[in-house]
Amino acid sequence: MHNQTSPVRTAGAIQALGLILALALPVIPLIALLPNLPQLFRHFAAVPHAEFLVPLIITIPSVLIAVLSPISGLIADCLGRRRLLVIASLVFCIFGTLPVLLNSLYAVLASLFVAGAADAFIMTCGNALLGDYFPPEPRKRWLGVQASLGAVLSTLVMLSGGLLGGISWHDPFLLNLIGGIVFVWLLLYTWEPPVASGQRGPDSAADLPAKFAWRTMLPLYAASLFCGLFYYFQIELGMFFAQLGVHRPFQLSVITTIASVGVIGGGWYIHQQRSRGVAFNIALIFVCYGVGFLGMGLAGGYLVALPFALIAQAGNGMFIPVFVGWALGRLAPAYRGRGMGLWMTSFFSAQFLAPAVLTLVARSQGNSVLGALVLAGGASLIVALITAARARAIPAQAQSC
Repeated sequence: MHNQTSPVRTAGAIQALGLILALALPVIPLIALLPNLPQLFRHFAAVPHAEFLVPLIITIPSVLIAVLSPISGLIADCLGRRRLLVIASLVFCIFGTLPVLLNSLYAVLASLFVAGAADAFIMTCGNALLGDYFPPEPRKRWLGVQASLGAVLSTLVMLSGGLLGGISWHDPFLLNLIGGIVFVWLLLYTWEPPVASGQRGPDSAADLPAKFAWRTMLPLYAASLFCGLFYYFQIELGMFFAQLGVHRPFQLSVITTIASVGVIGGGWYIHQQRSRGVAFNIALIFVCYGVGFLGMGLAGGYLVALPFALIAQAGNGMFIPVFVGWALGRLAPAYRGRGMGLWMTSFFSAQFLAPAVLTLVARSQGNSVLGALVLAGGASLIVALITAARARAIPAQAQSC
């Protein structure tokens, strides 16, 4: 594997799209296998403790990303981000696809454990390279493209996973072969960024710290964890619509797919946006959450709730570009790997906390998830007002991601 270093090369669409596709790899098994969980439970019903082991097929990658990302980021800063990303995409392809040939649940879990470890390197190195290759404004636009394309790819993967699962429980794992395409793409069209050899990257700001800026980054990580709770509330979108009278699986999948169009819209907005600061964008995200959650919680039926779900999903479409861009803009090039690794930990930790928080809030509302949505919507609007006031007090250039 030839690991090139060149200070004069300029990244463009082919590099950005390769990184965007790489960053989509960790979500492919999750989305492809979710519709097939009942089939996996039936197939492995005779395995002791299957009720605890089968869900690990879905959760192992997220757990490993949350735990290993800081370590992977530190290694990437020392050994090179591009090199590790290329290797990780190949490892993901091999071990993510291996369950096609396996029949033991324990062997499947072991294979996915290795693929999940590769996911941690993919997420950390891929995001760090976006920061290495692109200055702030082009980076923000490509992060918007990432959100929009990610929603489209997720829909295609979910439909493909359902079709392949109808043939065999093995076949949805074939979708992980996309990792092979990513491996070749990155191998041919990417290079180690200048920062790997101690040179300056595309950021020209002289005020980036020479050391890891804990004082700046810790509040950012805390904000990402808190805001991530609202982001992950929407994992339960199907449950919300079930409470509104949608019970047939096909109808539920169609409605949630329509709602996900909001993610594309949010990502497109960030891609088109110019000269807006982080605080403004976070306020806008929480306006989307507030209006969307309140509308869904107070709707009398699913048809009334659907437009509000689109609005809430638009907030999710803006979330990743805004928060990743914020983090990358605050990290010195030499520390982007470990900085993004810690961000991944904070963001994915919210994934595990969100269901528990939602359950506790629902219990306070008489076990009503719709009542919990109303409270979450009200809280979102309060956060939006506070953040909007901050956005007015701080010039956009000072907040820039």
